[in-house]
Amino acid sequence: MEELKKKFIVEEKLDEKRVINYTERILPFCKISKDGMVIIENKELKTVQQIQLALVARFLANYLDKNITTEISNKELSNSLNVPENQIAARMKELRESKFVIPVKIGLHQVNPLQIEKFLIELENMRK
Repeated sequence: MEELKKKFIVEEKLDEKRVINYTERILPFCKISKDGMVIIENKELKTVQQIQLALVARFLANYLDKNITTEISNKELSNSLNVPENQIAARMKELRESKFVIPVKIGLHQVNPLQIEKFLIELENMRK
């Protein structure tokens, strides 16, 4: 019974295999600098997709380096994506309504981990 419990009840929200899988799948689309700046590789993505990608990237980067936070601010996104902050705020509102984003506080957001797989599938299908 104890062995089953160890397999089923885990401390982390995402298991290591899933983090590795997600990170490998996101690599063709973006990278993260050591200071947490998201570097988008595919500039043809729509603004909302770039924001989603940045949110997912920061979330995954935190598993690899705890110095990189899972949260990202509107200002950071604006600087990373070279998009006006008011446009970031408008897209964030849409992403909150669709449950893709979890608001941490005003102007600070985190991806909903339950949405990552679906987003990666959509992203990968765009490349085909």
